[in-house]
Amino acid sequence: MKTISLNGIWSLSGRVQEGFDCGAVVENIEAQVPGCVQLDLSRAGILPSDLYMGDNITKTEDFENWEWYYTRTFVAPAERENVYLVFEGVDCVAEYFLNGVKFGESENALIAHEFEIGKYLCDGENTLTVHILSPIVEAHKIDFDVHTYETWNGYATDTALRRPAHSYGWDIMPRAVTSGLWRDVRVEVRDEISFSQIYCRTTERSCELFYELKLPFALLSGVEIEFEGACGESKFYARKSIKGARNGHLSLNVRDPKRWMPYGYGDANVYDGEARIYREGRLVHTESFSFGLRTVKLERTEITDGENGYFRFLVNGVEIMCKGSNWVPMDAFHSRDAERYAAALEIFKDLGCNIIRCWGGNVYEDHAFFDFCDRNGIMIWQDFSMACHAYPQDERYERLIKGEATAVVRKLRNHPSIILWSGDNEIDCMYASAGIDPAINVITREWLPDVIKRNDLDRPYLPSSPYVSPEVYENYSTEKLPEEHRWGPRDYYKSDFYRNCRAHFISESGYHGCPSVESIKKFITPERVWPYQNNPEWILHSSDQNGNDSRVMLMDKQVRQLFGEVPTDMEDYILASQISQAEAKKYFIERMRVGRPQKSGIIWWNALDGWPQMSDAIVDYYYNKKLAYHYVKASQRPFIIAADEITSWRLPIVACNDTLEAVSGRVKVSDAESGEILLEGAFSAAPNTSTRVSSIPIFYSEQRFLIIEWETNDGESGRNHYLCGYPAISFARYKSFLESYLKEN
Repeated sequence: MKTISLNGIWSLSGRVQEGFDCGAVVENIEAQVPGCVQLDLSRAGILPSDLYMGDNITKTEDFENWEWYYTRTFVAPAERENVYLVFEGVDCVAEYFLNGVKFGESENALIAHEFEIGKYLCDGENTLTVHILSPIVEAHKIDFDVHTYETWNGYATDTALRRPAHSYGWDIMPRAVTSGLWRDVRVEVRDEISFSQIYCRTTERSCELFYELKLPFALLSGVEIEFEGACGESKFYARKSIKGARNGHLSLNVRDPKRWMPYGYGDANVYDGEARIYREGRLVHTESFSFGLRTVKLERTEITDGENGYFRFLVNGVEIMCKGSNWVPMDAFHSRDAERYAAALEIFKDLGCNIIRCWGGNVYEDHAFFDFCDRNGIMIWQDFSMACHAYPQDERYERLIKGEATAVVRKLRNHPSIILWSGDNEIDCMYASAGIDPAINVITREWLPDVIKRNDLDRPYLPSSPYVSPEVYENYSTEKLPEEHRWGPRDYYKSDFYRNCRAHFISESGYHGCPSVESIKKFITPERVWPYQNNPEWILHSSDQNGNDSRVMLMDKQVRQLFGEVPTDMEDYILASQISQAEAKKYFIERMRVGRPQKSGIIWWNALDGWPQMSDAIVDYYYNKKLAYHYVKASQRPFIIAADEITSWRLPIVACNDTLEAVSGRVKVSDAESGEILLEGAFSAAPNTSTRVSSIPIFYSEQRFLIIEWETNDGESGRNHYLCGYPAISFARYKSFLESYLKEN
């Protein structure tokens, strides 16, 4: 296959599509592809140079009702057969012209679009134009059923087009209704015979490979296919003649099979292969592919009381204690996502995450993301791109959703890291809380399961996160959910709401922490940097574009709850907020770990910001780490010793062993300030369990900073801490503890 990249500089022109400002135009400015209109307008000086500074992001709203024309020329390849134009991402409603002739249209920003263009080409230079219509104007034209008015965020029109839900404004992202060619554009001259599908269905020890060829019927005779690959010394090889049908399957005989396991439970072995097509003995096509040998199963009950229920993942028959974070948009302008992948994924790896949940308000990430997770043992919980709205259920939307889901599943299904398809984010709970039975949602009950059944044979599917079963909906309460998003009042992180959570698996839960002064000065104008009270820029970057300061003041209240006061000095306030966040995130993770076997995982919210803001993230948009980063990293190690919560006058000490090897050694618990040793002795922890080591006599009224240290018989050492006692905790005292603790870690 020959490829001509059309990335780079295009010409961009635009005008008001409909509205009071008709007559306004932008003519022939430089556009970067991949990119988006808002970034091009910023580079041209029409919008501010830094769209994330102050309230600059609100100025992008002036262009929401515009239509745009991307134009460039390219020299046509000599071939006229099997020539395709491929657009990996077009946001959103578009029509396509080559040399003035319309050859296609699209209306989904979340998947790729391709068009055969040989008959439209002329020798030499060709002119390509992409006309992108305003998503706001186009959504305005659509008729909506009344049920779609039910929403937790925004308006029914926000669901009309298949675009990222967050772009209309979210509590973690600004309103930035983008337009543009946001992923790669290229011309492909394809081989006359090629693969249209390669799908690997695996077990722990074998692979069944399904294939489909794309070729003219007249060329079907004399065709052979060959598959070859390896993972280290383990190899496979198969060759087959095609007789009478362009599709089929075969079993790969894998020598010395190596299974894929999540981080902490073994090696993430990935097989790299090559598929070849021969006709009449001549090699006519090659294609690379990869897969991992593994099975995955989701075991869950429909309802729970905290004891009689479960929600757990088994990989290769092994129950996995899941510890990780939600993956949110890397940027409000998705053309910049790819350049953030490397740094972002290294953060997840360094934190010891063995799972990432790709949140439903986002776009679908590209292969580079999943390749990293494949090879680093990071499991992926993949939501389909729907969140917090009642989406349309008509024929038009059925066509869009089924086409999108088919494209996504076929593109990503060979990645062993993907362990779950999830229908959406929080729509079941939105329906149920409004007194509407979530089972009426044909998108997640019929359309998506149908696509998955036909394209991915073994991977689990969950209708919604959290899923509200008929048993739960009958007398609806979130306390009956086996898997839950634990938000609620966002009060003291050890309140009964958190401590007495019945859910077996938490797939969202967070706590606010302020970015550093250094980072804040990068996105808040100098006159608005401090104080935060009644500060419109802090509110906007909280993220709220309606002037509501509730999330700004939530952080204030969380600081006051822990320390009994709120520092007035900016540096101290930031530190206090980061301490409260760090202790909360640590508590949420360790609470799930010490709670095994009733507890089976937590995917906390969240690792990294997609724009500069005050948020639950533990790394800000500029990659500066908050204190919680270091606490989370310590809490997520495959083996730790942690404290449970006080019960019957004693504080239990628990060995949390999320590995497949027994661990034994010695443990010591001491008071960080006095040096008093409260516990010292041997411990032993069985594989893949949490084991109570001992307990310490203690009172609720005692405020202590406890240091937990251990050394295994294999020579591995570790350190943890526990903040004991009810607030208010002295801020000065905590600062003193923190200084010495971080110095020794």
